[in-house]
Amino acid sequence: MSYAAANTDRMLGDLIRYGRIDSVDFETMTATVDFDGLVVSGLEWAKSRAGEDRSYDAPSKDEQVCVLSPSGDITQGVIAFAISQDKFPNPNKNSNPKIIYVDGTFIEYDKQSHTLTIDASRSGGTVKIKCNQALIDSPATTCTGDLSVGGALAVTGNSTMSGSVAFTGDSVTHGGKSIGSSHTHKGVKSGGETSGVVN
Repeated sequence: MSYAAANTDRMLGDLIRYGRIDSVDFETMTATVDFDGLVVSGLEWAKSRAGEDRSYDAPSKDEQVCVLSPSGDITQGVIAFAISQDKFPNPNKNSNPKIIYVDGTFIEYDKQSHTLTIDASRSGGTVKIKCNQALIDSPATTCTGDLSVGGALAVTGNSTMSGSVAFTGDSVTHGGKSIGSSHTHKGVKSGGETSGVVN
């Protein structure tokens, strides 16, 4: 085979190659890929969005990837996408989309029950929502654990509480009148009669 033909075969063979992530350089935002012994560094990974709206999800060591190389020059290649393997199998074996993170946290949408789950319980993690205003538009909302409110609380509709209730503020009012520690009653009489109205 001539040199030109051999070079053409090499270029064609390098247009699409499969390898595994050897390391990630977060300073240059590139990765080193091991193609069965051929180690190539400085490869950028593709993003789902890279314009005014941007996304970021770095690859991890030993992740199996497909690299596309213009003109078969693998040093100019781009990590196009990832492929499941035995070490890192598919997150699900059904039609439900799911993302699993290394600490066990996952996000999953169950198409059958129409349920979106964000589960950080395995990692003991925290879910944070930061915004100027949040609206939960739901006929029923359940909190299974303790609930702390750092600001004012306004309730429209009936309220029911079970268990002990403790008020530590300076004033408790009903109908605009204090029913706290400073309230008094008019027409107080001894015996079994009912007192008058609250002052």
